[in-house]
Amino acid sequence: MLVYRLYLVWFTIGCILVGFSLIPPWLEWANSVFLILAGLIAVRYAMHAFGNGKGLLMSIFIWIVTFSVEGLSAYFNVFFGNYDYTNRFPPLLFGVPIGIGFAWIVMVMAGHALTIRLKHRFSRAFFAALYVVLLDLILDPVAFVAKQYWIWEDNSAYYGIPASNFIGWFVVAFILQLLLPRTRENEPSVNMIKQMRVVFWTIVILFLWIAILSKLYLAFFVGVIGFLLLQFIRGAANDSQKI
Repeated sequence: MLVYRLYLVWFTIGCILVGFSLIPPWLEWANSVFLILAGLIAVRYAMHAFGNGKGLLMSIFIWIVTFSVEGLSAYFNVFFGNYDYTNRFPPLLFGVPIGIGFAWIVMVMAGHALTIRLKHRFSRAFFAALYVVLLDLILDPVAFVAKQYWIWEDNSAYYGIPASNFIGWFVVAFILQLLLPRTRENEPSVNMIKQMRVVFWTIVILFLWIAILSKLYLAFFVGVIGFLLLQFIRGAANDSQKI
């Protein structure tokens, strides 16, 4: 798939340009392209998993809901906490980066791919939401402290990011997982599951890389230890053979 290959190239370049802060202001839109490419892979995964129509509609639904929630949170300080987006993550729509909606499609579909072998719906939703929160424990410090894509106006021991943000991410991710339709028989394919997992883990690697370069050591170790523990626990809870 061309988009998947392009994503991998974009990821490799991004590790260098974003990691070492080499992106000039006029090229900052490239960050959104990275998320859009990842989002397109996630939409393709959804269409394979749930059928073309259901998968596309679910992806659009996730984009609209999460973009709206992010916008309401930024404007009215609800759901996640008190924060504001800057102009460093263009393009913006109503003051919210359009890449945010695509990022949520990725996280929801990646959560599905990572937990697809768990039999119970609530278990899948619970573990998928944990993956999303762990990613945010790395992502938010990088986006706020290192890159200033958004600015938190709260105070907390964890880089000034309130606990309500992580609770909000868990709740949104959990509910969206529960709303996903049933997968089609024998779908998605092993290859599609692997691609979706690769997208997720490359995003994790990118933010861990930026965290260590930006000396955000707490976020780095929280991410590494958290994902290792979650992988172990999810593996123990897996009711069938892993892919």
